[in-house]
Amino acid sequence: MREELLRIEKLSKLFTLGLFFKRQVWALREVSFEVKRGEIFALVGESGSGKSTAGKVILRLEKPTSGSLLFEGKDPFRLGKEYTSLVSAVFQDPRASLNPRMKVRDILEEPLLVHGEKDRREKAVRALQKAGLDVNFLERKPENLSGGQRQRVAIARAIVLNPKLLVADEPTSSLDMSYRAGILELFSKLKGEGISTLLITHDLRAVERIGDRVGVLYRGRLVEVGPATDVLKKPLHPYTQYLVSTMPVRHPSLRREYGEDFSEDFEALCPFFSRCKQRLKECEEGVKEVRIDGRVVSCNLY
Repeated sequence: MREELLRIEKLSKLFTLGLFFKRQVWALREVSFEVKRGEIFALVGESGSGKSTAGKVILRLEKPTSGSLLFEGKDPFRLGKEYTSLVSAVFQDPRASLNPRMKVRDILEEPLLVHGEKDRREKAVRALQKAGLDVNFLERKPENLSGGQRQRVAIARAIVLNPKLLVADEPTSSLDMSYRAGILELFSKLKGEGISTLLITHDLRAVERIGDRVGVLYRGRLVEVGPATDVLKKPLHPYTQYLVSTMPVRHPSLRREYGEDFSEDFEALCPFFSRCKQRLKECEEGVKEVRIDGRVVSCNLY
């Protein structure tokens, strides 16, 4: 069994929106999961489910409203800049995340300079090669690279300090199909070198390809967590069933049906209540969390 690297426990994040007419929105509600050493843990869900907010909290770009976050048993918000060498980010759009005025060499050496590292060129070359590019790319600028090459440079920058965890937020969504498979395989390769990845994505095919375990978020609540293969092949929570039914399939005859029933919104503990075809009367009162075959499911059906 893999050792735990990151633990999220009952994490909640509340945002206050609006300038004159303020309203509060829960982006995360008591979310709990862990990321183990040397694994790819995927967070999936529709836009607005809270996936990116979870990633931002882990990266210390947002502070949680309540709950706890432990990295190797320590509170990241009590650590200094050394935390940024242990946990690094890969963002959605490499065109936006890479400085167009800087050469690849400078982009890769910048984190090393911030952390006072020596032998910066050698370490930059090593990271670039791990990301699947050769030394000739050092003198090029992002504008002279393809989308896939830019994302590889972004990944090289993320691993140049030898982090233990990558937070990858939709790392393939801005890329052409021809580049996506290579980027996903790169994360698998890095896993083999002991680097864990929190993969934040709406692409269930990506999770199917490289994910070890998966957590399903809906409206800020985690509704199902388990081994990726099991969750995708036999989803238990009605929302997970809905997500899987919308996955692209190789042939229309293979598509699973989940008839949507959008009724009025209902402020229940189950965020999927108003859309669920299988809802029970007791779902209006609360939701139980059950463990089934290595999975955690928040649903009264089990």
